[in-house]
Amino acid sequence: MIEKLVKIIVQRLKLRAANKTSIAVSKMPRDPVAIFMESGTVRLTQVNKHFLERILSGNRAESLSIWFEKAAEYGVDIELELYDHGEPWLNYEILSQLDFPVFTSTGERLFYSSGRVICYGDSALIPSGSTLCKYKKQLITPLANEYLSKNNIAVRERQ
Repeated sequence: MIEKLVKIIVQRLKLRAANKTSIAVSKMPRDPVAIFMESGTVRLTQVNKHFLERILSGNRAESLSIWFEKAAEYGVDIELELYDHGEPWLNYEILSQLDFPVFTSTGERLFYSSGRVICYGDSALIPSGSTLCKYKKQLITPLANEYLSKNNIAVRERQ
């Protein structure tokens, strides 16, 4: 009897871990428990500058804080998807301050290195197929550049 119960629980946990749900920021439910019970990953879509600023501000809206705390309690991974490519409104430095992975609406994962020089160690942390966002003033070492091109990591640059 107990073995059957354990088997069912393990099966449900595996299904939950594989399940991914997308929710528009404007339609985030007040009580996300039902979503967290069914999904191991929740992607918040249509994220804009205002929402990112709310996440980073020390005094977030209470409902937003509760939402993220419940996600942590349930072991849910939160992902943020920008409503567009994040140009030109996205301040790249925000990417390194967020605790959540950030994606464009086309699925590119965005990374930012805050150093003046982007070296191999910085680039080696970026998964293949992602995008490195940098400012013109930042330099990339030849070894890092080789790693980026070899691993199909796009580089997005702006002033």
